[in-house]
Amino acid sequence: MNILLINVDCDFNLAIRKMYTYYTNMGHSVKMIDLHLKGYPHKKVVPINAKKFNMVCVSNIFEINADKVHISNCENVFYGGIGSRNSKATLPDEIDECEPFYYPEEDMSWGFITRGCVNKCYFCKVPTHEGCLREYRTVEQVVKHKKVKFLDNNILAYDKHCEVFQKLIDMNVTVNFNQGLDFRLVNDENMALLAKMHYIDRYIFAFDSWSYRDLWEEKMKIIRRHIIYPWRIRLYIYVNPNMPLSDTVNRIEWCREHECLPYIMRDSKCYESEHKDFYTDVAAYCNQPALFKKMDFETFLHKRHKKQERIDSSLKKWKGSYE
Repeated sequence: MNILLINVDCDFNLAIRKMYTYYTNMGHSVKMIDLHLKGYPHKKVVPINAKKFNMVCVSNIFEINADKVHISNCENVFYGGIGSRNSKATLPDEIDECEPFYYPEEDMSWGFITRGCVNKCYFCKVPTHEGCLREYRTVEQVVKHKKVKFLDNNILAYDKHCEVFQKLIDMNVTVNFNQGLDFRLVNDENMALLAKMHYIDRYIFAFDSWSYRDLWEEKMKIIRRHIIYPWRIRLYIYVNPNMPLSDTVNRIEWCREHECLPYIMRDSKCYESEHKDFYTDVAAYCNQPALFKKMDFETFLHKRHKKQERIDSSLKKWKGSYE
């Protein structure tokens, strides 16, 4: 068969890469493409004429892209991924057991040590899609290069995570836990091991609600005993329209006070909210580290906008949140 595999919006789509290995090993002719669509609302629709293919598999993680790929002239089209129109689809075991395909020029491994999560955050699909935390792969099965990004949803909840960290240190590989680390499970042992690793970019945690402030103050003392450099920590700041604006602003200001970089994660409902322009300005401010570190929100607004009305609108919401 001629098979087309489409990665809609992932940096590295593990399922697509495993399917490439599986079907190639079966003797089929396989083509793999990355569309690089974004995870926020957009009008881009990608039409694909699949006349030359006997089967097409489409995978995406963002719900916003579930209907952004239009396949024509092929009867066998399959959809999967946590944000797809068929989010419950899973890889057959014989495909899931395959190693992901890497291009010769790629120098970074991607994968999971664990799947699932112990938490049940109301905004997260992982518990529904993957279930409770469980072992999935060994370090040796994932690491094929000198650099590796792990996609585990909650590696600190894994009872053997310190063994994993020590093994990565012993292997002398450069590491990143791309989905973030659960700050509630931070202790001196796991932070000391993380600090010993060759770490890619920043250590990622999440600050999902201002109600966690007191616990964050406690855990930050532990983190700073081991990760001492300013701005080396990034905190995902989840935002939705049901939250008071003060909740968002307070978390951002807390990040500045503690020399952490915020990264705004907008719920899809933010894009249709009455405060959508404010959320856009806040995301543009926080998600550009060089700007966030050197200027306050008001200065940023004056650089971003020419219309005083837009500046005043966002600044009023910002100041009104904590004054």
